[in-house]
Amino acid sequence: MIQKYNFLGLFSAALMSAFVVLPTPPAQGQPPQYFPETRHIVRSPFIDYFVSTGGVSQYGFPITDDYVDPATGLLIQYFEKVRMEWHPGNPEPYRVLLGLLGDELGKRQPPIPISKIPAPNDPNCSHFEATGHTLCMQFRDYWNTNGGLDRFGYPIGEYTIENGFLVQYFQRARLEWHPEKVEGQRVQAAPLGKTYYEVAGLDQSRLFNGLAGSDIGASPTAIAARASVFNPVAVVQGPQTAFVYVTDQLGNAVGNASVTLVVHYPDRDQTFTLPPTSASGTSFQTFVVPEAQAGTIITMDFIITSAGLFGSTRTSYMVWY
Repeated sequence: MIQKYNFLGLFSAALMSAFVVLPTPPAQGQPPQYFPETRHIVRSPFIDYFVSTGGVSQYGFPITDDYVDPATGLLIQYFEKVRMEWHPGNPEPYRVLLGLLGDELGKRQPPIPISKIPAPNDPNCSHFEATGHTLCMQFRDYWNTNGGLDRFGYPIGEYTIENGFLVQYFQRARLEWHPEKVEGQRVQAAPLGKTYYEVAGLDQSRLFNGLAGSDIGASPTAIAARASVFNPVAVVQGPQTAFVYVTDQLGNAVGNASVTLVVHYPDRDQTFTLPPTSASGTSFQTFVVPEAQAGTIITMDFIITSAGLFGSTRTSYMVWY
């Protein structure tokens, strides 16, 4: 019966409601975009957020491709001004978040004294109890009109002079005052993504391993797999369907890939050979949930091969009654 439905639609719907998911492109998302300026690609799951919230003018060019951060296990991508993070367990629209680079750089300062807190009706300044700092004048105007809390986070310090510029740090950004610029361009978001990447001593090869323009549309050189389940909480003896989505290095669907699924139960493993991926890069397997204690997390490993390339991914679900 399941073949009577649009599988891509089911795939997207299940992904959005999954209990534990790995990053998966939305069904009707933006195509990947290549930036020759830095030789990197922005693709799902970051491309929709990037395009819809300001693009290059807001975040700068990508300085890495997306990759899984070994320290956090999150899918991330660095841009000149920010780090984007994929949090699939969050509700929309908070699955893509911007990293707290200001905090991670150690720029948070103690709250200002009570005597310096502006009055609630001060027309020029706002005070944020969450961090104990103020936001004033043109910096406040820029903060309000360019994304506010979601884009910048709370202020974590007051105005200060740094490298000859008047600056203020936020959880996710640093704003700078450039009096030499024309009106409307005097407040600018600093390239905090580039600064953090250098200060943190991250892998420099990622900055230069992007694709040349001639590589776009080339044959697959790598495959990536993302997986999820239809029932994030499944009942004993009830049906469960696990599915996988396979793409190449550019985010294009890979068809006819071989898929093996290994389901890890508390007392044994069960292995399935799935149908080859369809032209849309998908394959799925339906099975019956066996007896298990309520609250048990069942993990599943997908192993994918295609034209000599190898990929793998993992997802899970919870057993309940």
